[in-house]
Amino acid sequence: MCAPDQSCVQYWLLPERAPEWYRKLVLGTGSGDLHVRSAPKDSLPLLGHIELTVPKLEDAKLFWMEGLGCDETYNASTRELWAHLGPSQVRFKEGSSSTSWPGEIRIWVEDIRSVADMLNMLGRTLDTKIVEEMREARTGGEYAALLHDPGLKNKIEASEAPGGWSAALRQIPIGLSAQAKKKNALAISDAVVHLPTRTQIQGVARFYDHYIGSAITKKYAVYEAQALMDICIIHFAPGAKLHQTLTYKADKRYTVPSSLSSVCIYMKDHGQFHLAYAKCKTSDLLSIECSKKSWEEIESQKEFLITGVMDPQDHSMVLRLPHILRTLDHPECPLRPS
Repeated sequence: MCAPDQSCVQYWLLPERAPEWYRKLVLGTGSGDLHVRSAPKDSLPLLGHIELTVPKLEDAKLFWMEGLGCDETYNASTRELWAHLGPSQVRFKEGSSSTSWPGEIRIWVEDIRSVADMLNMLGRTLDTKIVEEMREARTGGEYAALLHDPGLKNKIEASEAPGGWSAALRQIPIGLSAQAKKKNALAISDAVVHLPTRTQIQGVARFYDHYIGSAITKKYAVYEAQALMDICIIHFAPGAKLHQTLTYKADKRYTVPSSLSSVCIYMKDHGQFHLAYAKCKTSDLLSIECSKKSWEEIESQKEFLITGVMDPQDHSMVLRLPHILRTLDHPECPLRPS
């Protein structure tokens, strides 16, 4: 049967995993990548930042600023190095115990060849293999570079943004006090989390639906005549031409790292923020520090921390990935409340 939005000839000419250029040639459109489509209604406003602890800030700076071409901020009060990717950041603290993102961080850049060249040279300098492979891009342009950070703790996939989108992506505020330079890195497009079981993915979907109240896409596959959820996608809409996602995928081959990083997300409005706080407090999801504060203190600080992803159905902890939940009027948010 032909797909409803394309002719039979186009359908049979299009392989299941056709590269970006071939899809455009045959269909006259972009690929099926959801990141080139507008985010759905009720998407969250922004995937704010991912925080990592690394052995050496200098190595992180070489990888993210020199190799990937990110704008840089050093926060002296917290001793954090921020790598800016559009309105989002990857933030680094130096410590003896490293933390990991449990999957891949996928980013858009303007020039993927520059990334590959710079990081191949950096790999020789650091005597480690940073560029694992060049492969077909999952989001954005045709090619992607699968990378390891210098500590070999985190995987990053860099691909070019869709053609002609760079100027629009640069118009989204990035929260720097000084005017941003025209660097290669453009945005975080997707942060992928791998979990070993499909049961965990179902718990994840219930968590974001119940505690956060965000737009979710659920994808199913058939196993032994039963449709089971394999993927749960949380959507973000920070600006024109940027549809971010936080994607949870089932992969039985994957082992979750013991020491995880944290992720910051921004809420749509004050009501959503207050409701999320109330539900998390009732379920004992707040961090120890936040549990000691009153709602008035939380409201004035415009953020709270929860300890992980909990399934509201049985109150089991699916993943101990700390979440920082913030309002749009938080001082670090580059976006203005609507």
